[in-house]
Amino acid sequence: MAYKVSKANNTSYKNVNSCFMKAYITLLLIIINCNLCYSQQLPNEPVKRETKAELYAPIYTLYYPTNQWELTTENVEFLYSYVIQKIKRPDAPKLIIYLEGHTDDEGNSDYNINLSKKRVQAVANYLKNNGIDVNQLIISFFGESIPETRKIAISEKLKDIRYANRRVTIRIEKVFE
Repeated sequence: MAYKVSKANNTSYKNVNSCFMKAYITLLLIIINCNLCYSQQLPNEPVKRETKAELYAPIYTLYYPTNQWELTTENVEFLYSYVIQKIKRPDAPKLIIYLEGHTDDEGNSDYNINLSKKRVQAVANYLKNNGIDVNQLIISFFGESIPETRKIAISEKLKDIRYANRRVTIRIEKVFE
């Protein structure tokens, strides 16, 4: 069966295509214009950025069982060996420790926010109790809103993905004054 396109319908298609092409060309011109403006502002020189901090150690991650926030023996040993010993070295520069709490997607958002807060607070309390200055700690908690994207979370198994998201990440940065 062949479909017959009336002259009126054909005209409306031309109008839609014409409007689409005008919008597309306008967008391209805006992009080209922005790129020209940007390249004129930065003439063949690398962008210089003021660096106020740099990563002092690898980013560490502590993992948790479902619905748990207490530090395990393994987590305590890890924190002492890799975080506290590194920070308390006599030659250590001024450091800031960023602690970020996360959860998997089980449970409601309010519960997960509170759980991630408890996890990160447990790590912060352990660090404070072992002589880390409170002013060196910056604490954030996100619940399930920032899922893990590294290798372990790419697994097809839901239990692996959830495990990778029940975590506290620890980022230690050297601060330049």
